[in-house]
Amino acid sequence: MPSAAEIASIQAHWNANVSANKQAVGNALFQQYFAKYPADQGKFKKFAGVAAGDLAGNAAFNAQTLATLTFLEKVVMACGNGGAEMMAAQMPAHHGWGVDQSYFKKMFDFIPGFIGENGGDAACVAAWKVAGAELTAVCK
Repeated sequence: MPSAAEIASIQAHWNANVSANKQAVGNALFQQYFAKYPADQGKFKKFAGVAAGDLAGNAAFNAQTLATLTFLEKVVMACGNGGAEMMAAQMPAHHGWGVDQSYFKKMFDFIPGFIGENGGDAACVAAWKVAGAELTAVCK
């Protein structure tokens, strides 16, 4: 479980860099993730066949990234106080879409590097690694 200092680092970065920019940050996160794991885009049926360069202009992609970042914000703000349980509660729906723990592991392994490239300092990146491991563990 992340320490109080790690949670504070994640939340401070989120509040300063993500909260007011969820759409742009979500789009960038998923575009970079799909560049690394292109096959994973196929799990999103509404924009599975959209070319990488066209994703930002796709309404379904924008809706998904905003919904994901809006939910992740709730998890971040509840980190250490029910955030992991919120994440675990999403798994039955994700299993129905063929998304298992391995996809969450890839994403939560990807997020720290993304954060580091987008305003997160070394402490925040390290904190995301701890939080990501905890969140991955509950995504069963």
